[in-house]
Amino acid sequence: MPFAALSSQETKPEGISRAIPEGATPEEIVRLSTQVRPSYRQIDYQQREMLGFIHIGMNTFTGQEWGTGKESPAIFNPDELDAEEWVRTFKEAGITGVILVAKHHDGFCVWPSRYTEHTVAHSPWRSGKGDLVKEVSEACRKYGMKLCLYLSPWDMHESTYGTDAYNEFYIHQLEELLTNYGPVYLLWFDGAGTQEEVSGKNMPFQWERIFRRARELQPDVLLSGNAPDVRWVGNEKGKGRATEWSVQGINETTDWFGSLKDYDHSLQDLGSLADLQSKKRLVWYPSRGGLPLRKGWFYHPADDLSIKSLSYLVDSYFSTVGQNSNLLPNLSPDPSGKIPQKDAERLIEFGRIIRDMKTTDYAKGATAIPIGGWENCRTDALTDGSPFTSWNTVEGQVQATVEIQLKEESTFNVVLLQENIRDFGQRVERFAVDAWMEGDWKMIAEGTTIGFRRMLRLSTPVTANKLRIRFLNARLSVSLGNVSCFRLEDVPEENESLPAIALRDVGIRVSLQGIRGKHMRNLTDGDLATMWSGRLCGEKPAFVFTLSQKAPFNGIRYSPGSLPKGHVERYAVYASDDGKVWGEPLVTGRFGNIENNPVEQRIYLPRTEKRFVKLEVLKTVADTKVIEIAELALVND
Repeated sequence: MPFAALSSQETKPEGISRAIPEGATPEEIVRLSTQVRPSYRQIDYQQREMLGFIHIGMNTFTGQEWGTGKESPAIFNPDELDAEEWVRTFKEAGITGVILVAKHHDGFCVWPSRYTEHTVAHSPWRSGKGDLVKEVSEACRKYGMKLCLYLSPWDMHESTYGTDAYNEFYIHQLEELLTNYGPVYLLWFDGAGTQEEVSGKNMPFQWERIFRRARELQPDVLLSGNAPDVRWVGNEKGKGRATEWSVQGINETTDWFGSLKDYDHSLQDLGSLADLQSKKRLVWYPSRGGLPLRKGWFYHPADDLSIKSLSYLVDSYFSTVGQNSNLLPNLSPDPSGKIPQKDAERLIEFGRIIRDMKTTDYAKGATAIPIGGWENCRTDALTDGSPFTSWNTVEGQVQATVEIQLKEESTFNVVLLQENIRDFGQRVERFAVDAWMEGDWKMIAEGTTIGFRRMLRLSTPVTANKLRIRFLNARLSVSLGNVSCFRLEDVPEENESLPAIALRDVGIRVSLQGIRGKHMRNLTDGDLATMWSGRLCGEKPAFVFTLSQKAPFNGIRYSPGSLPKGHVERYAVYASDDGKVWGEPLVTGRFGNIENNPVEQRIYLPRTEKRFVKLEVLKTVADTKVIEIAELALVND
């Protein structure tokens, strides 16, 4: 699909939002929602489908997902790092931009910021003269890729975090990134730690000042994450919604909203009429879903066997890109700075599958036949590959049909539909697709929202020479910009499984302390599909491992269950010879980001040889008492 050309300030329209008057009727809200429009930045972004993510920093060298801010820059030394390799890998996968984590929540900067000593300038990498942002920006320019930067608002290292002075510090770092490295396509403002319940500090962010300064320096930059241009889809599994509205309701009155209140990104009915009726303003706010190829965002050697399968990646593509969202696949360089070969090959093969699917559009140049209420019916407008040449029905006509006469009988298993969001916003609420087979119309797919892009993946290929799209309901009227048909190759299925655990050869019994639970066998059966559930009911709740004999171990693997809040967040681990005298903990820590990315976690321990090990639960997500665990294991690997 060609990108919409933008050549002058006149062709760069800003988005259109609408205030919801107090006491507005449902009909008024529907009308207002159809007046909301994307900005030129958002249109360009939604056309890109995927941007790549690169996570490297302190956590790469400590084995954590969230650090503490107390790590020493001396541990950062990815001495084989080649930024061109990173960028080239994404380009070969068909991805057009790279998001580099310039600063994660621990505050370590991969560029030599003048405003803190917690940077690469105080590391051994490149003898303290390195600048990773510069290297990635130069590689992006060389390969024609968009440079995007992640600058965590939460900073565990900076002493001013939690005070007004931090806004000045943060803007200074923003200015460095936006003035020294050329055009920046997207800035990522992660929401983690911006709330007191996570960071422990009530940080008075001056979002309007921050965002205004970014746009003063680079008017075209997209503001993503905890920001007004692009929102989080609500999970970190690469999964989207079957009903995805880009028109969203918020309670903020400023265009520069940051930390939204009363807005739950994970709700399945976001943007529905029921949701909009409780809001004060309507904005264009498309979603994006992150997809770490490994269990977490940073490299951990224990995750070498957990690379997402091709089928998982393709499913994620259709769940996000195919459902009016975008996808952000992540690569995790190892401590040498290299992308593990299996990770790179997997992403490139995934990109090839998507690219090959799009090679032939069986609907290109087909004849479109209007049935009922359409205007602007140029017969080739719907099959020219562009969503911005379109048909629309008259106002009030919320049902319509179009037939697509293909040039010849074709076999396909993907149908792409697009609305003209630039000129009409998002309107379609329900539709069905039929194919002419064996002398009759047979429904092959149905759905709710379309938006910029809806890709319907059929369970089996269809052979036909004619399609029919029936629009069953819409907001005010129907808009249709493009119809395409593709053939996706068969993608092999692979099962993700836990790696073998050496300590399984040693008899181990797990008991509970200050916890009531059932299905104890499910806790250690090696099957991620079976769940143990329990309730914290006493002081210092803990899981106690009793070994049949003294044996060495160096970690604990914890796979959280499916309850959205029932996860262990903070913990302490003890070891004992007799199960009575425990002494000081071997480690205390936190499973960073477990609420948003509840995948298998690893607690790294100093290699120890004891008969008793205790995992004490210091805190659960949202301080819940009920917890659920898929697997808990003492390991030596």
